[in-house]
Amino acid sequence: MLHPTIPTSDTDRICHAVGVLAPRWTSWTLETLHEHGPMRAHQLTATMPWLNATTTRQVLMRMQSSGLLTKPDRGCYTASPLGQDARPAHRALASWHARHFEVGATSRKRADRVEDALARLRGKGTIEVLTALEQNGPLRPTDLRQTTHLATGSFHYRMRQVLEDGLVTRLGPGQHFAYTLTQTGRSLAPVYVELHDFGRRIRSADVAATANQWSAETSRARAARQRTASAPAVTGLFSHPPEPQPRVPAHIVALSHPSRTR
Repeated sequence: MLHPTIPTSDTDRICHAVGVLAPRWTSWTLETLHEHGPMRAHQLTATMPWLNATTTRQVLMRMQSSGLLTKPDRGCYTASPLGQDARPAHRALASWHARHFEVGATSRKRADRVEDALARLRGKGTIEVLTALEQNGPLRPTDLRQTTHLATGSFHYRMRQVLEDGLVTRLGPGQHFAYTLTQTGRSLAPVYVELHDFGRRIRSADVAATANQWSAETSRARAARQRTASAPAVTGLFSHPPEPQPRVPAHIVALSHPSRTR
């Protein structure tokens, strides 16, 4: 069962957390920075030689945009506080993967385990399917599709994937038999807990970033108003009053504007 403090109907935070962590090479980059500390882009490329320089820059830019990385020094990347907060989720994902997909294997890096675990969870509708079965027990295909609100094509594609990954099974050989979680799928509860907590931290970080941006914009607006209030009064288009022009006699003005009649 899911942790009692997490409502099983609330999958949005878990899905959001997976969406932030699941893009390829995100976990490898975070784990590398956790192990080695701040690094430059070319150093990360050397540590992960299967990436070229262009791909590394793309990964770093994406992770910085999502708030997982910061650049405290020029050209040097490190995990942000939010990136550091991903570590419990990484541990839970790696442990789940090691128990169910690597029987007897000990040579894989934790980042590799995390990447593979997230790849099994990141597909559209995967978390919705798994948590629906966790909450309701076995469900027939029609009931499960209605519960997850997936389109028919998306539902059938997703079910093929979770069946192949061993997260779900059928209660019988026919297409009408209900789906249910396997032991592998049921053992995801600790992973859900950590992903849900990380999703909450993402939300907190987003709120803080929005507040900081609003505060900065307010400060700039206040400074602009103060500069405007302290500026000298301006008359007309120039900062000094225009000089009075000499009066022109009416009969001369009339001569300068001939009649429009022919």
